Amino acid sequence: MRKLTRDEFVCDWIIRTSAERNFQVAIQAALDIGSIILAASGAQTPGEYRDIFPALADIGVLPQELASRLTDMASFRNVLVYMYADVDPERLFEYLHGDLDDFAGFASYIGQYLERV
Repeated sequence: MRKLTRDEFVCDWIIRTSAERNFQVAIQAALDIGSIILAASGAQTPGEYRDIFPALADIGVLPQELASRLTDMASFRNVLVYMYADVDPERLFEYLHGDLDDFAGFASYIGQYLERV
């Protein structure tokens, strides 16, 4: 998908909706992992999904900057799940072309945390 232009992405309904679903699943997986780590560490699990990543930063699992970017993704996930008519394909394109490396960073920090505990 990174090879597609913005216009190709926005105009191709099949590619765009596939990307929406896969991005939603990736964000949800990161949120679930974060929730499990918070519960296992004894930290209070936040009531809102968007608060999971800052809580992981608070206990030293993630750096604050990464937690902030992932929080933005968690908010976008809510749009994907609950307000599908309001999904901004331009914003999704930006995430797919600029922020996917944050998932690799998340996985790396989670791995480092698990090695410490």
